[in-house]
Amino acid sequence: MHMATMRTRRLGWTIAAGAALLSLRPIGPFERLADLALAPARVLGFLGAPSLLGGRGGLPADAGGAPGNLELERDLSAQLELAILRSAEPEQVPWPIRGVVPIPGEVDVSEDVNRDRVSLRVSDPGPIERGQAVVAGDVFVGTVEKIPVREPYRDRPGLLEKLLRRAGLSSPPVPPPRDLVIVRLITDPSARVGARVEGPASCRMVVGGLERLEDRVWLAVHNPESQNIHSGRVVVHESAPVVDSADSIASGFLLGDLSETTVAATDRTPRRQVVGVDPLLDFEAGLNQVLVLTPGRGPGVVDPRRSDIVGVLEATGWRHVDMASLGDLCAWRSTGRLDVGRNVGVRAGAAVVDGVRLVGRVSRSDQIGSTVALLDDPGFRVSALAQPVDDPGATPLVLGELVSQGRSAGGDVVLRWQPASGSRHDEWIQRHSGGGDEIDVRLWTGSGMRRVPRGLLLGAASLRSLGAPGGALLMELTGAGDPGAELQVRTGSSRLARPAANNVVYAAEGER
Repeated sequence: MHMATMRTRRLGWTIAAGAALLSLRPIGPFERLADLALAPARVLGFLGAPSLLGGRGGLPADAGGAPGNLELERDLSAQLELAILRSAEPEQVPWPIRGVVPIPGEVDVSEDVNRDRVSLRVSDPGPIERGQAVVAGDVFVGTVEKIPVREPYRDRPGLLEKLLRRAGLSSPPVPPPRDLVIVRLITDPSARVGARVEGPASCRMVVGGLERLEDRVWLAVHNPESQNIHSGRVVVHESAPVVDSADSIASGFLLGDLSETTVAATDRTPRRQVVGVDPLLDFEAGLNQVLVLTPGRGPGVVDPRRSDIVGVLEATGWRHVDMASLGDLCAWRSTGRLDVGRNVGVRAGAAVVDGVRLVGRVSRSDQIGSTVALLDDPGFRVSALAQPVDDPGATPLVLGELVSQGRSAGGDVVLRWQPASGSRHDEWIQRHSGGGDEIDVRLWTGSGMRRVPRGLLLGAASLRSLGAPGGALLMELTGAGDPGAELQVRTGSSRLARPAANNVVYAAEGER
């Protein structure tokens, strides 16, 4: 009897250990079986949850998207998209360039493992090749490193995998999207580009990689012709224009300002002078729209128009849903539950919206339901853009990541923003506020979040200058989406605006 008890305990511990191991790395077939087994309990949870009824109306009066405001908010979202597309066009650099055709690209995802690479969704990947230059406005960004759809794709399932697929418990690997391009940024340690300092005392050098300082990040300078030049505007430069490289095609595009600073001594390094390029672009959080420079039959520049903009709600992949319940077992969390899940294509990360206002994102989906982390859920993260309330056509400021701190005493959502080291928000605020240090803005979703299109409204807030680097700002958000309203959930990929093919303006004879 004692031996049987010991064996039962060992079996129990073995099963528990196996379950704990599987929970560390979920396996598709086991997850689906567990979802099906727990389906009755979840259905009973929906039927018995009165939280939604109590949650409706518990928000500020202006929280929901009133029917009369929906068309206005759609129009503002379209204006934002148009401003983003136009922000990728150079202004200071002579443009268009003869023999170069730009391909628009939207930042799809910033690689968490390697921040020196970004994924782009491009309108036309056909002309794009490895090594071609990528720019954002007047600033050189990097070069094309990989076109995943052209990589060898092989699917050789084993016997067990074939059986699981026949039983519907497993799926074949998804091939990469056809319009995806991987870009290596100039911040990568192995990236190099020829450059020179503009001005009377011109100095050639090589720029690439990072020079990390205490409160900011500079691009590293290699092999400068002169050690006596420590200031000036740095541009991409290739002395032999016949060379078909990123240096020659992107020649004249900006990198930043050459600067010098003193780095204090540490236990490991002595006091030293550092010369680097202070970038004009926030590479960590400031990328949304870029252009890939490709050789073509003639020079061209994409001229985006309102008629080309794909509305954030007109794109395919939205499904009408209702919030089945609101509330979480943890008192400090703010979540909800949808009665649809993977059975209709809802995946983790999908946006849930009230009109064009973001309500939350799906944190987990199973076969029959989804858990939604709401905007006021502490720790909720969203990539955001800011645009002046009084100038909806202005080029937006890329804020980067905002983190929810819950709700204030007055019921407004509180978002925390800590600018990246390369952020130039002070200049943007002064320019759009007429020299002041505070401005009222609308906050929108930016690029770089899977299953969340840019151009969804977060609400209105006040944005002010932080002064010293390294500080953070708490913003109270008014006009957030209502989780008790008629909602939609995203079941498709991120929106990509595709400018019409005939909207290409060619340079006149004699232009660069």
